[in-house]
Amino acid sequence: MKRCPECRKDYLDDSLLYCLDDGKRLVQGSVGDEPATAVFEVPPLSDPSSEDATRTLKAEDTAEQNFNTASRSSPLFSRSHLPWLAAGLFALIAASTLGFNYFGSPAASGNAIRLAFDVPAGLSFNDVQPDWAVVSPDGQKIAFSAAKDGKNMLYFRDLDSADVKLLPGSENPIEPFWSPDSKSIGYGSNGKLKRSDLNGGNAQVLCDAGRIVGGSWGKDGTIVFVADYRTMLLQVSAQGGEPKPVVMNAEAGNDERHRYPYFLPDGRHFVFYRELKGIWAGSLDSPELVQVAPDNSPVVYSKQGYLIFIRNDTIVAQAFDPNRLAPSGDAIPIISGQKSWSWINNFRFSASDNGVLVWQGVWEREYQLTWFDREGKPVGTVEAPAKVSVGMDPQISPDGKRVAVKRNPPNKIWVIDLDKGTSVPITSDFGQMPVWSPDGSRLAYSGGGGLFTKSANGLGDVEAVVSVGATFPHFWSRDGRWIIFSRRGVKSRLDMYAVSMESDRKESLLLSSPFDEQCPALSPDGKWLAYGADNTGSYEIYVQSFSADGKLGSDRKRISTTGGRMPVWRRDGSELFFIASDGQLMSAASKLGGNDPKFSTPKALFKTRTLANVGSVHEFDISPDGQRFLIGTLIGEPTAPPPTVILNWTAALKK
Repeated sequence: MKRCPECRKDYLDDSLLYCLDDGKRLVQGSVGDEPATAVFEVPPLSDPSSEDATRTLKAEDTAEQNFNTASRSSPLFSRSHLPWLAAGLFALIAASTLGFNYFGSPAASGNAIRLAFDVPAGLSFNDVQPDWAVVSPDGQKIAFSAAKDGKNMLYFRDLDSADVKLLPGSENPIEPFWSPDSKSIGYGSNGKLKRSDLNGGNAQVLCDAGRIVGGSWGKDGTIVFVADYRTMLLQVSAQGGEPKPVVMNAEAGNDERHRYPYFLPDGRHFVFYRELKGIWAGSLDSPELVQVAPDNSPVVYSKQGYLIFIRNDTIVAQAFDPNRLAPSGDAIPIISGQKSWSWINNFRFSASDNGVLVWQGVWEREYQLTWFDREGKPVGTVEAPAKVSVGMDPQISPDGKRVAVKRNPPNKIWVIDLDKGTSVPITSDFGQMPVWSPDGSRLAYSGGGGLFTKSANGLGDVEAVVSVGATFPHFWSRDGRWIIFSRRGVKSRLDMYAVSMESDRKESLLLSSPFDEQCPALSPDGKWLAYGADNTGSYEIYVQSFSADGKLGSDRKRISTTGGRMPVWRRDGSELFFIASDGQLMSAASKLGGNDPKFSTPKALFKTRTLANVGSVHEFDISPDGQRFLIGTLIGEPTAPPPTVILNWTAALKK
């Protein structure tokens, strides 16, 4: 017998290496004196000679092998038998749609089975950001995102086949959701809401969507979705078009913090999450809303008659009447110990119409702020290692004595004294992407729906600078006049702005295009703006002139040659640093005098292991003397558990 040292769950199958709940490596024998918390069992083989079941199971040799393993009453299928939930096990799910439980026994009398899966050979789950895995309504397909040759795409697999199929045009997919007939998938991709049909062809762009935060596809062809954080529900035809708001009463429509809609069976009513206000039900035909649960959680409805959501770090199911929009009874735990769900609030579970549940645990990596010299040798650390889901945005103060970071959970900003090792909180609620004022007395940061500043000692009041949309500060000019920031546009992805810190607080649009412009950094003399943009199909570093009145010139220079993100200037302006596509920290020598700055061909200093390789987050900064680099660095290899498939999940509710 093996036991997980974290959750203390026992497994009879000695060939298992990792716990299927929390990913910890299993150890032989007991850990402590506690009794076993659970032993997973396969359903009874009431009719193992069933012709239909046997025919399904013999689709491949691996399927026959799994059948033999099960018939010996092994409690779980070994990881050696499960390169990607071997095709035969997927066939078991398909068999359940024909009225059989797995191995031919009736569905009503079967037990729940938990199985883990990994992506097939040649693909990999991304280890620097969460991936997605979503089961289709008919329970016979799974759509998932995975990387190949550094490119993240959306794939799907029929559960009764060994073939994995790429969905063309699905670059950088997020938040996938299925059509009711299980023949198409909607998802976010590079600032668009897209649709891919499984029968072939390229992706179809349905409308603009900066960064979707959940979507659902109704049976009449209407899609409801949230186009970005801190926005309200929209609806659009599955054929494409201009989206329009879902009409709600004034109180709900004005809060503009909706997430994760999910259609109920009639295709007109839906449930969704109102940030910090719980789970609600609404309708495309009425502005009235009904609160159905107080929990801050994504939610799905299962046709077995349950809402599935998160409560107190546990995935639970609660009986729900979709006609009366009313829950009943107590919420019943399905999966416990999902730490940090309460602040991440990502949609990490899905359910089919026939009793298949797919869930993914909170994604984390071991991480530490580490000092490196110019040769890449570690020369110190800041604080102990931590498990994080997003980077800490390290920003060194102008005098080099402090560093501002974002800690997660729960996404709050702190300032660390580098000599003493002490730290003070700056924000009492959500805050990210800190930026120092030139004298080190204040910090600008992205807060709940805008750009704010506060004293760098944590005292005093918060001052709102920009109060529109998801706004991301990047740089405070040396003369104190400008904060350079980015904001997602409805049609233009990330755009760059400057806001005057003088009394008028006037905004200037610096650059807007159909592409991402991210991580702007102003040169020490205040005349040149470096930034990353993906107008060539991959991110590269550019430099453009910046005038005293807050405008960009037309004299753009490309600096990088092999991709680039996160530009940072040396404090004296003599170098521009950035991270290339392969993770190398690059340096380009610069001469900024006059109207035509000169840059050398970038040279590699050393290879980094940063967490953030996309988006507008900075993961490194430079000491004032330009000799050391503070980098948010990954430690070891990924240990997060793979997604889990639970067959006949409602059977677990009866125990």
